[in-house]
Amino acid sequence: MDAYSVWWAHGETLSNNVDPWFAASDVASSSNIEEHGNAEDDFHHMVYDAFCPSENDRHRNETEIASENVEDVPNNNAQSFYDLLCASTIPLGPASNNQTLLSWLSYMLHTKAKNHISGVGYNEIIHGCRELLSLEDQQKVPSNFYEAKKFMKSLGLGYVKIDACVNNYFLYYGDEAKSLTACPVCGELRYKRRNSAQTGKKDRLRNSLWYLPIIPRLQRLYMSRKTAEHMTWHLKCRVDSEILIHPAQSNAWKHFDAVHPSFAADPRNVWIGLATDGFNPWGHSSRSYSWVETFNSFRKQNFTMRAMLMWTITDFPGYGMVSGWSTHGRLSCPYCMEMTRAFYLQNGHKISFFDCHRQFLPASHSYRMDTTHFLKGRFEFGPAPPRLDGHSVRLQVATLPDVLFGNPSVNQTIFGFGETHNWVKRSIFWELPYWEDNLIRHNLDVMHCEKNFFDNIIHTVMDDSSSKDNVKSRMDLPLYCDREELHLYYDCSGSLCKPNASYALNTDKKRCLCTWLKHVRFPDGFASNITRCVNLAELRLVGLKSHDCHMFMQRLIPIAFRGLLPDSIWGPLTEHLAIHLPFEARIGGPVQFRWMYPFERQIHKLKQTIGNKNHVEASIVEAYILNEITNFCSRYFGADIETSWSKPPRNFAAVPLYRNTEFSIFACPGHPMDSHSQTRCLTTQEMKAAELYVLLNCREVDAFLSIFDREVGVYMTPSDPYKARNRSFVTWFKDRVLNGHHEGNGVLQYLALGPSWTVNVYRGTTISDNAETDYYGILNEVIELLYYGPHAQIQTIVLFNCDWFDTRRGTRINQVYDIVEVNLQYRLSTSEPFCLVCQSTQVYYTSYPSNNQATNGWFAACKIRARHLIDTGSTSLDIEEIFQDEEPPSTQSLEHSSNLASTECVDLHAEGATMVDLNGNANDDVDENASEGNDGYETRSDAGGDSSETE
Repeated sequence: MDAYSVWWAHGETLSNNVDPWFAASDVASSSNIEEHGNAEDDFHHMVYDAFCPSENDRHRNETEIASENVEDVPNNNAQSFYDLLCASTIPLGPASNNQTLLSWLSYMLHTKAKNHISGVGYNEIIHGCRELLSLEDQQKVPSNFYEAKKFMKSLGLGYVKIDACVNNYFLYYGDEAKSLTACPVCGELRYKRRNSAQTGKKDRLRNSLWYLPIIPRLQRLYMSRKTAEHMTWHLKCRVDSEILIHPAQSNAWKHFDAVHPSFAADPRNVWIGLATDGFNPWGHSSRSYSWVETFNSFRKQNFTMRAMLMWTITDFPGYGMVSGWSTHGRLSCPYCMEMTRAFYLQNGHKISFFDCHRQFLPASHSYRMDTTHFLKGRFEFGPAPPRLDGHSVRLQVATLPDVLFGNPSVNQTIFGFGETHNWVKRSIFWELPYWEDNLIRHNLDVMHCEKNFFDNIIHTVMDDSSSKDNVKSRMDLPLYCDREELHLYYDCSGSLCKPNASYALNTDKKRCLCTWLKHVRFPDGFASNITRCVNLAELRLVGLKSHDCHMFMQRLIPIAFRGLLPDSIWGPLTEHLAIHLPFEARIGGPVQFRWMYPFERQIHKLKQTIGNKNHVEASIVEAYILNEITNFCSRYFGADIETSWSKPPRNFAAVPLYRNTEFSIFACPGHPMDSHSQTRCLTTQEMKAAELYVLLNCREVDAFLSIFDREVGVYMTPSDPYKARNRSFVTWFKDRVLNGHHEGNGVLQYLALGPSWTVNVYRGTTISDNAETDYYGILNEVIELLYYGPHAQIQTIVLFNCDWFDTRRGTRINQVYDIVEVNLQYRLSTSEPFCLVCQSTQVYYTSYPSNNQATNGWFAACKIRARHLIDTGSTSLDIEEIFQDEEPPSTQSLEHSSNLASTECVDLHAEGATMVDLNGNANDDVDENASEGNDGYETRSDAGGDSSETE
């Protein structure tokens, strides 16, 4: 065949030589074909991406290839390619539908997988669909799920089923193991014998391993033009910023690049993180690097792809399985190892890490000389234990004996275990020659650590049955601590009594906290319904999930216990931190790439796919392969088909009105959430304020504003121009534009004509994320101004109608814990209630559980950020989120409410925007002698000075 010099479809491998056509300069033309092609073209490309032929063959359609004389009978791989290529051109239904057999099957299987439709349900849907087709088309369509999956199976990457010992000692893998009938380790039979009545039937396999090869899956990421570009996304993240946003910025990544420059030279090489959830793999095989020749469909090049294992991500029990260092007992800390200060409690019969962390403090820290609040009579002069580097750990594991694993396991305790070391095995990962060069080989999972921290804190503070502060721990207290007020004592009746601790809440305070949690509300998508976990009858918190604990630790602890606990307890409680997590954050980078949230959710999804409980592994693998096929196909669907890649954001509502993106004021981001709205008429005062605010915040009007100030501001003091603008700028601007005094952009006529008196009122709107600001308020109403222009086109502007808090008396900051608080009793009396969507950031307000003098009437203002945005210090990167949530990236939503219970409010941001008289008109109503806050607070007074701009 012409242009078919490498017979890849018949088993021949691709050449290492890069065709000149594969140059990156042709990427744009290839992408252009994709964007403007029809469904047939997209799925034609999909077949080529799946099988990855040479680029010359990608421009030859199925008819040209099939018409050539092919003397050999195609092998299975080639035949599958031909069948799918043919299916991508077979029309199905009316020609106007632009549907092919391949596109229709891809869509139907994607719908089944996305909506968890059973095989029987799919067959019934197919039966109904076939009835709508012509007899000719009915013959083309597979009649049931089995046939459809069989036809599409070649698009998947498959699996390998390996026979295994029933006790997990041995894998029957390789040519030598094929003839074995029993395990060479334990002697158990490989097959289950049939009885005499089942003569002639094949013996049944007793155990098997379902293996999903990783190499073809990594290749697929480069072979598909829909994902190849994103495989080098980490290069874009290497920005100069003090905030780590990607592991590529971490010391671990940079150190490996320096030690292995040949690997770092090609950014297309793959960095792998291995995540397990207490799973013990039965066996591995490894090489220095894993590499394979791969075609990059984005760069149009063949290259040798290499992959390295960067680190593992597990819970703490899984940490011991993958590292070989047991996470149980006195030496359980994998960093301190045998140099730990942990000790065994005589009465509690548990391991305690109390007072193990003073050695990490600076040498001059006062806690080192404290003998009251730590182990009694003990001064701390020693340095922190050194963290062993990879080479030192390799020397340790090199001396460990070989350990045999299986079920049931045999006692193979290594000499000195629990006394001088905690090694239980030599991890298979040490066979990787670069493993010792990784600064972090195994991550402490922040998700589980945070969950454990929170459970211990909340149970101790609530003093419930799960508290660590029990009778046995109080019996140990005199042995180790000088805290006589907490020692057990006997009352006059001879009963053993446990004194109340200052860190535990009494019944009234527990009821106050539980009642507060029962009524707390959060913005949409920010947190789960934590009120379901509050048991008012027993005054307990039950059923908190890991993310609930994360949210409580990060956001609610400084607020929840303020006023309920003494300052000596509340302060340190808000500053808790595990001693080794900061080290991993500094070395490994952002935590969202190193915790278990996405993997726990993926495991949950896999468990939901189990259809046959007698064959759990088979059910999971078959469902996984189907999802793999449909996910791959869904990337080639049209924009009108909803997939996991194109699903609309949360609270999304399309805006049908024409929007001019060239004019800044009409291009302001954000759109209403409702598809239907209510209407009302603006009052005269509202119309004047809204129209003036829009003009003063439009960059294209700045030139008019300067001319206006020069014409009317000759004899004015510095404060008079703002009053003049309020009084006459709108009228002056209309005269300039409508009466021909200025020739400019025709869109200016929209602004000069002014908005309609009738506005649309919406329930809420989406907003963008913006920087920190100093103005806080409550959203009362979301209104949409309508500007009617020529040719019946309508321009829209969304405004927030807000009540603003007094920036002097009504806002303060706790400088110690950086908590912004507002007082609802102090509002600004201003004629400027509006702000633009692009000037706003969502916050929520929450009261304090206690009602003491310091917190009475004050609410904590908590800022939030959309889940798909990453803080880079100076700006935010909008990325495709893959690390924390199974839902697609979503925008923040903002809903108005007439009461504070909704807690969805506004934080005004006006960077680069002009706001007239927001504070000027209010200054007369603000107490100029308002005193500064005390007790670590500073009253917010940033609104002073030039009131024409916000800070």
